[in-house]
Amino acid sequence: MKLQLWIFSLVILCVVACTPKKHFIKYSRDYVEVGKLFSSVQLPYTLKFNNENKRLLAIGIAHTYNSNDPQLSVLKELFQEFSPDVTLNEGGQITKEFKDEKEAVASSGEAGLLKYLSDLNNKKLLNGDVQDSLEYKIMLNKHSKDDLLLYYIMERLIVPYLNGAHQGKSFEDLYELVIQKWFIDEGFPVDEDLRTFSGYQKLYRTKIGHDLEMTINPDIELFDYVNPDCKYCAIGRASKIVRDSVLLEKINAELKIHDKVMVVFGHGHILAIEPALKIMMEKFPN
Repeated sequence: MKLQLWIFSLVILCVVACTPKKHFIKYSRDYVEVGKLFSSVQLPYTLKFNNENKRLLAIGIAHTYNSNDPQLSVLKELFQEFSPDVTLNEGGQITKEFKDEKEAVASSGEAGLLKYLSDLNNKKLLNGDVQDSLEYKIMLNKHSKDDLLLYYIMERLIVPYLNGAHQGKSFEDLYELVIQKWFIDEGFPVDEDLRTFSGYQKLYRTKIGHDLEMTINPDIELFDYVNPDCKYCAIGRASKIVRDSVLLEKINAELKIHDKVMVVFGHGHILAIEPALKIMMEKFPN
């Protein structure tokens, strides 16, 4: 047990201390700066890098569950044109096999489309994200569990739901499913009274000062990582920096064994790590 704790401590130290120096996080854009770039970029935001026989295609997309979204047509064309050896997706490893593109997108957004295209072309699709369990352990060292849960549910469940994700069941049932699968099973310490949506609503009222409205409304700005002066925005930025550290490490690792690597993440992530990717490719191997 002591050995396991020592190994875990070493992993944490590596992620939060060693990774920025070794994997170029210090060269990444600040997320407030990223927010200022949003209106000036065309989506999907596409970066192409070449270094001798190594090629990297990084695509930033505004998350979508709409199979008619023009971004997805471009994504499909880029995938077929690039024909990657391996692709890294955001949001965890996808194991489900989809019968068609529409089902894939409805289920898992652009990552679902990548899974469908990868299976169709016998290509590898890997999770480019940090394991939730590790992220939670890192973030719980700096933030209270209630503040983190408030942020994560808003960012990962409520906002996507309001934009068309996870449809087909009551939100109360969906919340309880998510709390178990995304949080409790991943080691997040969820208090008993927060395992129902009514408990989350009480937490929201306590922390924010008024009731949660299940609509796209100005309250969402209180959780948007691009805003400089709000508590939960800062938590969002800290979460994304942890995830970017792991993503850069995984890109670097895949480039060592594959010649053509493709990455598809939210456009905020790709804008943030763009300078780091440029340096990575210039100095590859590193």
